[in-house]
Amino acid sequence: MESTVFIIIYVFLLALIVGVGGIRHKFKARSMTTETISLEKITVLIPFRNEAQSLPRIIQSIKNSIKLPLEIIFINDHSEDTGLEFLQQHMNELPITLVSLPDKKSGKKEALRYGMEHAHGDYYLTLDADVFFGSNYFSELEKLPTAHLWILPAILIGRSKKQLWQEIDLHIMNAINVGLYGLFRPVIASGANLLFSKSAFLASDDYSSHQHISSGDDLFLLRDFRKNNKDVRLISDPSLAVYTYAPEGFVAFLHQRIRWISKTNKVKDHFATSLGVIQTALSLIFYTLLGIYLFKEQYADMLVLLIVKTGLDLIFYAGYFLKFKRIFVWLMIPGYQVLFPCYNLLLLILIPTFRAKWKGRKVVV
Repeated sequence: MESTVFIIIYVFLLALIVGVGGIRHKFKARSMTTETISLEKITVLIPFRNEAQSLPRIIQSIKNSIKLPLEIIFINDHSEDTGLEFLQQHMNELPITLVSLPDKKSGKKEALRYGMEHAHGDYYLTLDADVFFGSNYFSELEKLPTAHLWILPAILIGRSKKQLWQEIDLHIMNAINVGLYGLFRPVIASGANLLFSKSAFLASDDYSSHQHISSGDDLFLLRDFRKNNKDVRLISDPSLAVYTYAPEGFVAFLHQRIRWISKTNKVKDHFATSLGVIQTALSLIFYTLLGIYLFKEQYADMLVLLIVKTGLDLIFYAGYFLKFKRIFVWLMIPGYQVLFPCYNLLLLILIPTFRAKWKGRKVVV
């Protein structure tokens, strides 16, 4: 009886958010305006710190692009490797401007704002230095209707089969965020692929409230735009996606995830927090039911619950995974059902004491 009630609730939420919301988001994103964004008005801002290994990929993506924006500004955040010298070699052949943060400033947030001081566009496009994208990426931006903020896809991919499991939770989170936008509003954004209006940013930015927090420029930007009733849109379209590789090694993975969790908590989005509580409660109920069936040796009931829940995840999340050609990762969802509680328990234990690092610096929260 308990498992039947759980399944009914779970089906309803998945069908509503991932199903209905996922379909509706496409119409909502491109509605209400016919004016589109011109590439000639876009300044790309790319902060980098010790990215010598990643920069060749983004430079090659820029070289392969059918069209290019007004300007591309790389902001050096006190790099200690050869990344700066590499970019200097390409300044004459590409519309690249290279600036370096003054000694008294550091961090991604400061780097973005310093880049803005040198920008000439009416729109800012923020990209991470470790992303890469297709040749039509910039030209697809011109098809977007004007809006104050566009949340665009940032897709994590594993370079080896051992890394593919790192993708699952982020793809699921993104699929839910797409659906939430379709029904209500988005709760997360990635600074690896954000496009926003300069004038709207200047009118909304509340930097002083989070200047002391080293991470979270994207989530605080989303919060500030939302508080000021700006036009925030989200589109899940592979032609507008940027891609980045999963961190190498389990420790690097933990640093990444704990950094993401810490910045999410600081935004104090009650809507997002409530959704997180609901999701956590559903997970606890599911694994508690499995534990009860195991303890009572009701193996058939346990297997049915596990198969039904896993099947629902495979069905409802298929659209998002397959859209970005992550078929093998999608097929790993059944195994993730076993991994998920262990992974979350580890994060729960580590969060109070684990000091995450980013680019060799401790994350200040």
